[in-house]
Formats: sequence, C-alpha cells, structure tokens
Amino acid sequence: MKIVVVGGVAAGASVAARARRLDEFAEIIVLERGHHVSFANCGLPYHIGEVIADRSRLLLQTPESLRESLDIDVRVGNEVTAIDRAAQTVTIREVDSGREYVENYDALALCTGAEPLRPPLPGIDLAGVHVLRRIGDMDVIKAQLDAAIAQAAAGARGPVKAVVIGAGYIGLEMAENLKHRGALVDVVEMSDQILPPLDHELSVPVEHHLRSRGITLHLSTAAAAFTERKGGGLHVELTDLSVLEADLVILSAGVRPNTLLATAAGLELGPRGGVTVDTHMRTSDPHIWAAGDSVETPHTVLPGQWLAPLAGPANREARVAAENICGRTTEYRSTQGTSIVKVFDMVAGGTGATERQLLAAEVPYRAVHVHPSGHAGYYPGTAMMQLKVLFSPDTGRILGAQAAGFDGIDKRLDVLATALRAGLTVYDLEELELAYAPPFGSAKDPVNMAGFVASNVLRGDLTLWYAQDYPEATRGTRLIDVRTPEEFSIWHLPGAENVPLGDIRTTSEAWDRTARFRLYCAVGFRSYLAYRALVQRGFTDIATLSGGSDTFRSWHEVKPDSDEPPLPMTAYAESADIVAAAARSTVLSQGTGLRVDLDCSGLACPGPIMKLSDKMKSLTSGDELVVHVSDPGFASDAPVWARRNGHQLLAIEPEGSGYVATMRKGGAATTAVTAITSAEPSPSKTSFVVFSGDLDKVIAAFIIANGAIAMGEEVSMFFTFWGLNSLRRIDPPKRERKLMDKMFATMMPSGAGSMPLSQMNMLGAGAAMIKKVMKDNAVASLPELIASAQAGGARLIACTMTMDLLGIAPSDLMDNVELGGVATFLGEAAESNTTLFI
Repeated sequence: MKIVVVGGVAAGASVAARARRLDEFAEIIVLERGHHVSFANCGLPYHIGEVIADRSRLLLQTPESLRESLDIDVRVGNEVTAIDRAAQTVTIREVDSGREYVENYDALALCTGAEPLRPPLPGIDLAGVHVLRRIGDMDVIKAQLDAAIAQAAAGARGPVKAVVIGAGYIGLEMAENLKHRGALVDVVEMSDQILPPLDHELSVPVEHHLRSRGITLHLSTAAAAFTERKGGGLHVELTDLSVLEADLVILSAGVRPNTLLATAAGLELGPRGGVTVDTHMRTSDPHIWAAGDSVETPHTVLPGQWLAPLAGPANREARVAAENICGRTTEYRSTQGTSIVKVFDMVAGGTGATERQLLAAEVPYRAVHVHPSGHAGYYPGTAMMQLKVLFSPDTGRILGAQAAGFDGIDKRLDVLATALRAGLTVYDLEELELAYAPPFGSAKDPVNMAGFVASNVLRGDLTLWYAQDYPEATRGTRLIDVRTPEEFSIWHLPGAENVPLGDIRTTSEAWDRTARFRLYCAVGFRSYLAYRALVQRGFTDIATLSGGSDTFRSWHEVKPDSDEPPLPMTAYAESADIVAAAARSTVLSQGTGLRVDLDCSGLACPGPIMKLSDKMKSLTSGDELVVHVSDPGFASDAPVWARRNGHQLLAIEPEGSGYVATMRKGGAATTAVTAITSAEPSPSKTSFVVFSGDLDKVIAAFIIANGAIAMGEEVSMFFTFWGLNSLRRIDPPKRERKLMDKMFATMMPSGAGSMPLSQMNMLGAGAAMIKKVMKDNAVASLPELIASAQAGGARLIACTMTMDLLGIAPSDLMDNVELGGVATFLGEAAESNTTLFI
C-alpha cells in the first residue's frame, strides 16, 4: 500500500508515524511545502523571547531522523498543487526549483492545517508586519527584534516598540515574550475582552495582570492601516482613530482552515468552512482522509460540527485516520476544545462550552463561580483562583469549565476535562478523591468545591444571583453586604447595607421575612453561610451573588457608595500611580527606621486586610510595614485602605501572583490640616488653579508654567470645572455613562485641541486663527505646551469633585494626570510663594 500524506507538522507527522507502526511494509511519503517538518510550533514565541534559547530544540524531527527511525520518505519544500481523484494521483511542485512531478496513492491523508488571517488592510504587506506560523516566520521576527534591541543597547535609538494585533493565546504569548526582551508592547483586540476562548469574567483578571506587567491593552478597536514611519518603523492606525508607533507588528488575529486543495478536488466542506469527515476521519472520497486544523468534527457538548485548531485534537484525529487507513475500525467521537495559556505569572484556560456558546446554541445551563486557593493557604506560594463550572440544570452533567489563577490551574482543568469527557455530573465532582498534601492542594480540592456549590444549587440548598444581571437583579431588594466593616469601608455596592456575618442572626430578627433580599461577600462563602441562616429562619425570597464581589469586579467598573471622592472598583494602575494616589491626603510621618515584614500570602478574604490592620495597630507612627499579599486585587485595596487610615503607601510592586507593598504608619488624622497649613512656603515653587476652559487663558497658564520650570521652579497645576477640559483625551476608551454625563460630554470641549477663545471665538473661527498665528510665529500649540510642562516635571492635578459632578472618569483624562481634592491643592499652595488663579 502506498500512503501519501500532505503536510508534515502535527497531524501529518502523526499519520505517517502511526501508519508505519501498523504497517511495516507500506510505502509512506510525506510532502511538506515548508522547509521544516514536525516542529514545535507552539514553542515559537518562546524562542523569540529567548526563554527557549536553543532553536534546535523546536525541531522535533528531521527528514533524516524520520527516514532512519521509521523509514518514511519525507520531502520538505514540496508543495502539492492538485489532486486527481479519479486517477488517485497528486501533482507536486518543488518550491525551490519549480520542477513538477506526479505521485500516485492508494490512500491520501490531507493534513494541510490552517493559515493565519491577513485582513486586506492598507500596508498589510509592509516588511515590518508579520505572522507567526512556521519556523521561517520565527526566524524573520527574531532577526528584526534582535537588530532593534542591539541598536537600542548601543544608544542608536530608543526602546523597541511592538504592536500585537489579536489577544488570543498566541497573541498574548507573543506580548509576554516581546516584553521579556525589553520591548514596549501594545496589544490590540477588536473584542471587548482578551482571550476569546474564555467568558468575560475569567478574562478580566488576566487583563489586570497584563497591565500590571506593563502591557498596554487597546480593546474594542482594530487595526485599520499600516504606514511607514519617517525614520523607520511603522504607524499602526486603529479604528478608534488612535495611532500607535511600532518597530514590528505581529498579526495574531486568528486562523482559517487551509482547504484550497480539498475545494479544488471537489471534496465536501462543512458549514464552518472545514473539510467534512466521518467518525473514521474519511472525507467524501473513500480514498482520502483528513485530520488537523482543516477539518470539522463534532463538539462534545454543543450541537453541530466545529473547527478546533488545537494540537491535541490534531494528533488524536491523525491517529484515528492512520488506523482506519491501515484497516482498523477506530472512531473519533468529538472535540471539547481543552486549552490553556501562560501569561507572565498567570495561567488561564477552559474545556467544553463557554457560557456565550451555550446561549447561542440555546442549550440550557447553570453556572457557579468559586475562588479557592491553588493549594493549602498556610503553605507558601499560593493564590486565589477563578473557577467557573457550567452544567445542565436537569441532570447536572458538566458542560464546560474555565479557570484562571497562578498555581494548580492546569491540573484542575485536566480533571474537569476528564470529567466532561466521561459524562460526569457535578454530583460526581463532590465525590472525586484527588491528591492532597499542603504544597499541592487542599483537603477539599477546588474541583470538589465547585461540585459542592453546583450540587447545592441543584438540590435547592442555594439560590444565586449573577453579576452580569446587575443592577436589574438587585432592584426592589435589600442588598446586604456581609463582609467586615473594614472591607465595607474600602468599597461596596451602591445602596448596600453592611451586616457582618457574625451579626446576621440577631440583626435579621427585626426584618420582614417576606421582603426580597440579595446578599454578597468577597468570594461567595460568607454570603452562603448567611443565606443558610436566613432561609432556615423563614426568609423566602433570598439569593446570594455567585462568586461574590471578586466575580462582580470582572463584570462592572462601578463606583462605591461613599462620602469620599470615589475610586473605580477595578483601579489597577502602574506602581508609581498607585503610590502617588495613596500619598494624597495622608499624614506624612517621619520615618523611625524600623521596618517590619508581614506575610499575608495565601490568605483568603478578608484575611489580608484584617491582618494588615492588626499589625499596623501594634506599630508606632513612622514605622514601616512591608506586606506580601498574593491577592491580585490588593493593587486596588491597598491605596484606599492606606489613605482612609491615615498611612502612607511608599511603594507597591508586582510579586508573583500579587504584590509587595511598603507602608509607613501615619500619625493622628487630626494632624493632617496642621501638617498642611504649617508648611513653610518654598521660594522655588509656583502653584496654579486653572478654572477657565478658554483656549487663550489656558495657553497663558501653560506658557507661565513652562517659564517657571525653565527658571528652575517646581510647578503644580490644579484643574477644576471647565479647566479640566484641557486635560481630556481626544479618544477616551468607551464606557457606560449616565444621561447627564453624556450631556456634559457632548457640550464640553473634547481636549486641548477643541477649546474656544474667551473673546471673538466666532463659532470656532477665532480659535483657528489664533492657532495659525501661533504656528506662524513658532509658538508651541496648547497640546505641545502641556506635553512640555509634563516633561519638565509639572504636577497636573484633576479635581476629583469636579470629575464626579461632570461625569469625567480617570480614563477620560490624558496620561500622567494625578487625581486630588481641595486638601491636595491647599498643601501645594501652602508650599508655594506664588499661587495663580486662572
């Protein structure tokens, strides 16, 4: 028998190898149009990032090694251009020489894989725009990156800038590895979330982690064009009208099945554009089989045929195809799409159907969210994970699962993938006996915990409400926050009442048992305990938030209900911004030199904040506390906690799954005003209040500010009311706005380039005239004056009270603008010998 295999990577090499093991005497020919066979394409980003330093490690086999070990005739650089089904022949072209020849076959295996998407955009064929699919692609990208890094190291240029188009698995792996090499990386994704194989709430923690590691994300936008930049490099124009600079661009916008040969040969294609095969991986031609990224197979959970460009299914499909070619009867039943990705220190993945897919297919389901630690919390090195399980509301059969976290994510996904494949239910998850020792897991494994919660739902022991249904889910209800008062004071849902779990039994005695109640806590456990206590006391309309506020934060960026200037719930910022924000309105104590370490890693809510608070009480004013926390959300909570308790956040840096923060204990809160008002004026400091929104007045303010900087003075500029318009972005990210906020946004200028003159504006003509006169006389424009002032070290401070009144969010403002209140301005003014009101 003569077997011809088209394609020599994952599926093709597997077909040939399995066929040889079953038939020692078959003639087996593998035809690969590229110049490498059986290479590890999943490892390509890691060689670019030099995590895998030895390029040869990616070459799993060579034509010579396959000839020697398996007697397979592997021909690289040989492209199949046509199939004659009647004659059972293929036409082949040698890529380098152009010579054509014909080979006959008894069995033909099409393993043509998938091709990266290259949308027809202007400039898509420029030299700096790359796709990553093969060894040759990797070599070109790495050579360009190496050259740019070498130039930067020699001082011949600035840092390397890279733009990755697409935030799927490969795109994020490339972003990580480019950052590992020292590049400044922007990731562009047309969806409103990264990681399309995951549901929204599982992707958000990974987004926060990416930003904490210095990756800039541009969501809900797409590349529109690529143009060459003067002096080298590219401009990447986005559909949101912004423009990014890049030395190289990586296109990772997805793949499509390579079915050109199959289509030309008249083979049947499926509804999703892949080759149609039966359970034996046979195509519509009895002598042709197909496997890998180009075929459609049944989904384990969802109806219909699906494409699954994954290495695992490709190899299993190839094995089934080879066995049937060699006379065995083996079936490929389905693909469930199990996948996983590492993003810096974080890991995320899923198996089975997502919630979006179940909704689209109209498959009934229920969902639960749990947030256990990867292993025993008292053993170092763990962190809270996000775990979501989808299941049938009738039988409890597992339909899908997703997880994101820092340790033990892979093994939980593997257990859940096995359970889904075996048709197990959430009741079975309760009973699984999984390996436990403190370094590896908990006595109640996260998989068991998901089973407990899901089974409680099905048994009627628990009723859930979901973050994506907010605020409708809480309208007309009493919203009860059962966390501690300290947690509640940091932030809480608008309108919530704080009744700590320990008080719920006594406090609820006065409540109407027929009223509607909705509960929540940090991760869902304490509110479940409160739920059970209330249900057994006769409360009839009660539900608790699935996954608690941790899951809620992934769905909503709402402001807490507070009497202080509010902060966004998901305010993950760069370390310098966090420290600057926390330093505002706090008492700056003199350091004592005493520094104490506090390990809060592995603690679940509310453990870190409670332990931090208790330890700080034992210190004296000026002592410093270095706290290690494995909770990624600490980046949001730490600045708020420090500010509200009068302490100073000196530094906060990423550390593993969480952060390490240094705080200095403050003095009594009543000394804050004294500390501000008694400050001696500095002879070299000037402060401004910029109230006006008129172009000419703001220009004058920045001309004076730049002059003061040039004379060596420190400058701080406090922007309030209409003056804030000069700091607004031209292209702020999209967000939900209240009606009044939308009206203000429509009426007010959208940034420094749109401001009117105070006199003779003439419907904008006056402003245009003054801008032309300034340009003709080589006077910098207002945006240039602002940039110059920032470069000179001027503090630009936005009034948080005005922002709240006018519906302006921090994301609406340009970069490096601080947020502050009246106390901030008074402190600056007290230290200045000149204060100007403009």
